[in-house]
Amino acid sequence: MPQIQLMQATPEDIPAMLRLLDSYAQKQLVLPRTAADLQQNIQNFIVAHDGARLAGVAALRPYGDGFFEVRSLAVAHGYKNVGVGTRLVNALLEKARSIQPPAVKVFALTKRPHLFLRIGFRLALRERFPAKIWTDCLMCPKYNNCDETAVEYRL
Repeated sequence: MPQIQLMQATPEDIPAMLRLLDSYAQKQLVLPRTAADLQQNIQNFIVAHDGARLAGVAALRPYGDGFFEVRSLAVAHGYKNVGVGTRLVNALLEKARSIQPPAVKVFALTKRPHLFLRIGFRLALRERFPAKIWTDCLMCPKYNNCDETAVEYRL
């Protein structure tokens, strides 16, 4: 079992984060991110490290009115199915609980709803998250044929 440590992402993590996220973006599992985007939003990201190796990454993006999105969730090859994704999502839920004023709801659009459902998320309609649709979904090549499932978690 790997010795995974979760921590706030730092600028030094960006090259490894970008490589991992790019591998997921090429498979259309997450939206592409740039180094500049990661740098600008580094405070939203947490990373999972196994020593010096990046085992996973995820972000918690605020949308206002107490809504937050789990996004850019990626787990490195060799660390899948050992709980890294679950630990990242749970850490983001804890982060959302600590925000002042407190978060009301955390949501995600995902191709792996079972991961989120095991944690306590519930299925939701994408239309409940119009800010997400108007900012990210419009740029997605699958906008008119989305294959992701919306899930939400009430805090």
